[in-house]
Amino acid sequence: MKFVLFSEGFQLELCPQIFMEDMAYPNNTRLAVTVQSHGFAGNAAMDIGIKDFYKFAEDLCQIYHTLSGEAFIEEPYGLHMYLYFKGDGKGHIFVRGYLHQRNGTGNENSMRFENSIDQTELKDFCFSLKNACSQYIQKQ
Repeated sequence: MKFVLFSEGFQLELCPQIFMEDMAYPNNTRLAVTVQSHGFAGNAAMDIGIKDFYKFAEDLCQIYHTLSGEAFIEEPYGLHMYLYFKGDGKGHIFVRGYLHQRNGTGNENSMRFENSIDQTELKDFCFSLKNACSQYIQKQ
């Protein structure tokens, strides 16, 4: 599964890999995140739970409908990478996040990003996320 949010000067790609055999555990999903924000780019993988990811998708849809509110997902352990969306009530949505990557030789890279998108750009992204996650929530 791949979900892409695209705006002028900004792209966010989320690729969740859900581990069905780990559904009893809090972290059962590996979320690959790729960001391009005004010339900066980075990618990393977050270890999260599918229930948390579903709640994030629901909150994004709520922002789309009401133009306000917040959606937040964060790794509960490790480096606490996160994605955060906040509606301003006028159709603009603020996006912020933190990604971190360490390679096998000990080198580290991190990226903090901020951008904004229009509410209309969120619709397909949030509903696709929510629909894809819902099938795993029902199986639990």
